[in-house]
Amino acid sequence: MSRAVELLKSAVELNLRYTSTLLHLSKDYLKDANGVLTRGPQPAPAPADDSGSPSAQRAPLLIVGRAGETGNGAFAINNPGEREINVHLVVQGELDERVVTVDPARLVLKPGEGAIVRILAAIDDKLEVGHDSVGSVVAPGLTNQGVPFIVRRLPDANGADPAPAKPRGARAKR
Repeated sequence: MSRAVELLKSAVELNLRYTSTLLHLSKDYLKDANGVLTRGPQPAPAPADDSGSPSAQRAPLLIVGRAGETGNGAFAINNPGEREINVHLVVQGELDERVVTVDPARLVLKPGEGAIVRILAAIDDKLEVGHDSVGSVVAPGLTNQGVPFIVRRLPDANGADPAPAKPRGARAKR
């Protein structure tokens, strides 16, 4: 009986550690997302990567899909301030609002309140297979930084799509 109790205690301890780690990671993610969306004009210190050296910038959200699908990604935004803020999010980049939208595009955040914002991309035949279209979601007037994203069309499952487009700057061999 004491062996079963010890196993149960160990399982509970493991679950508590796992939950604590998950909450810690979630808190750090929300803190970083908040910093991107609410920071003033001063540049943020670059976070260190696995090697300990600072990385150049925040990694973009990758939004992918096949023709006819809607690709999506999400990020968190919160209001750490003491006043209510009205947020109007705008998509900037290679693709316009007919292709990439945000949901919600407008929101009101009370002090200490947060929300999840989705980035939706209508993937169609006009997008080249394998071509990365870059963009950013910004909140004009609140910050000069945005949440970067990349939209990429995947080849159709039946293989009917042409070969992937060459990366920008690639030269043909002569």
